[in-house]
Amino acid sequence: MASLIFAPTGRISRWPYFSRVLALYLLTFACYSLPALAEYQFGDTASVWKNLSLAGLIICFYLIFLQSVKRLHDLDMRAWWLLVLLLPVASLVVGAGMQFVAGTAGPNRFGPSPRQSAVLYSAIT
Repeated sequence: MASLIFAPTGRISRWPYFSRVLALYLLTFACYSLPALAEYQFGDTASVWKNLSLAGLIICFYLIFLQSVKRLHDLDMRAWWLLVLLLPVASLVVGAGMQFVAGTAGPNRFGPSPRQSAVLYSAIT
């Protein structure tokens, strides 16, 4: 299971991408609010809370990046397309495309279809 989330290889379909990125964004928000919560609850403004928050944010953004790479792989696109997300209007188009466009049917150069993997897994169990 950990290799499915932490590896930049393979493909991921729309709903798993949406659910994982949503969960990671919620976790990112929790990490971001950690120093303010610690200051409110404990009256502690120690830098350890800020460092923990920064480490959590870096990990969350890295995991979001990995999920986006896998989603682009499902669309038969290379990870370099993530650089387009740095452009203001193009980021909306690419972001919407990653969420709403169906992936490549069948296997592509990045691996087998995630739907075929799910069907094969359910047939085995």
